[in-house]
Amino acid sequence: MNAWAMPQVDETRCTLCGLCVEACPCHAVTLGERGPIFSCPEECPMLGACPAGASGCSLCEEVCPTGAITCAFEIVGGSPPAQGHGVRALG
Repeated sequence: MNAWAMPQVDETRCTLCGLCVEACPCHAVTLGERGPIFSCPEECPMLGACPAGASGCSLCEEVCPTGAITCAFEIVGGSPPAQGHGVRALG
């Protein structure tokens, strides 16, 4: 079993402002209908795969005006999703 991590999102607090998308130097965040979608783990900075060289920068958490994103990364067991498949992180 592989272990991987992703930020947690409280959809009830997300206003869909898109600041998290703009802040991510790795382009690992897109905005869905209910909140941010993280392209983890293949582009997740916490795993050292960030092309911009970030290492767990937590910029998405820092810029979120409502505190909807928590980068106290939760380890999730199992295999990571296939390359190019985004994952919705729910709090």
